[in-house]
Amino acid sequence: MGGRGRVEPNPMVGCVIVRDGQVIGEGFHAAFGGPHAEPTALSASTQSPRGATAYVTLEPCCHTNKKTPPCVPTLIEAGITRVVIGCLDPNPNVNGAGVRMLRDASIEVDRVPDGLGAECRQLIAPFLVRQQFQRPYVTMKWAQTADGKVAGHEGMRLQISGDRANAFVHTLRARSDAIVVGINTVLTDDPVLTVRGVPAVRTPERVIIDRKLRTPNDCRLVRTALQLPTVVVTSLTAPSTNFEPLVERGVRVVWPPAQREDVLLAALAAGDWVQKPYSHVLVEPGPTLANAFFKAGLCDRLWVIHNSRSIEDASAPTAATVPDWFAKTGELSLGADTLIEYLNVQSAGYHATVPSADFTLAQDLK
Repeated sequence: MGGRGRVEPNPMVGCVIVRDGQVIGEGFHAAFGGPHAEPTALSASTQSPRGATAYVTLEPCCHTNKKTPPCVPTLIEAGITRVVIGCLDPNPNVNGAGVRMLRDASIEVDRVPDGLGAECRQLIAPFLVRQQFQRPYVTMKWAQTADGKVAGHEGMRLQISGDRANAFVHTLRARSDAIVVGINTVLTDDPVLTVRGVPAVRTPERVIIDRKLRTPNDCRLVRTALQLPTVVVTSLTAPSTNFEPLVERGVRVVWPPAQREDVLLAALAAGDWVQKPYSHVLVEPGPTLANAFFKAGLCDRLWVIHNSRSIEDASAPTAATVPDWFAKTGELSLGADTLIEYLNVQSAGYHATVPSADFTLAQDLK
């Protein structure tokens, strides 16, 4: 998990070298473009790996059309005699070819038991979703009061969660390719959607879902669009007169088909128009946008921060209801807040009900 936020769009992969029942080397893929887990573990071995077994999260790579050398020849040259993999690599350049190449070199290849294999797939679920379904892994996050409110009187902005919970959210932002909000959040809160108070692993794009193109030219997202990448996803029925003022200020405006679900998909695919497709997307929705993502089946993971206070205001908007098919993976107490993580068991990104890497890392940071 040490590479989370730095290896994407590659997966998090770890490798352990074992000889005569003793661990002699460990390594993980730390950053995109850097050494993979297998050569890192081999280099860290305290004795010769010849005759040893390599345990790897993912099938070792064998293709050469990439930044780093393939791992299969490295394992062969090191004298590894057995490789145990957590799951196959769906990348069409690999997808079983690495296993075949190892076996052709007389190396025994085994898979971990089904339960552990599912956990390995869950660990790298964002990579699998991107490879198999050409969309990013989607996390939704919101904070709510003890009486289920997500904002103040008549929707006024209200700071609900405390400093510790906010730090975890900003850490998650720093590991994401994009932060998505709806137009109602822009009009009500005027957010800037930046990473603050934690190391900036990456600079996420800011994405606004705005079907009627109502994004104000003087909002903070637009005012900072020349410094920080900003996308507005609208519909074909949006007023064309509102387009040019946004573009002049550095905003990229994307027009998908008018259907609501297509607008959501376009927001997730917006990276296809820039440097690279999104791998992780963090959606910070109000209740309307949250329900739209639930209905479209586009939420893979959910973080809900529960605060202990109540505001007892009937005019304050109520949080969306977490669907029954979302499975809780864990709770984390953060002072007056409790962070609960859920996984969507109906999602293409679901393989096992285990805490995600981000949630596990949050527990370690507590």
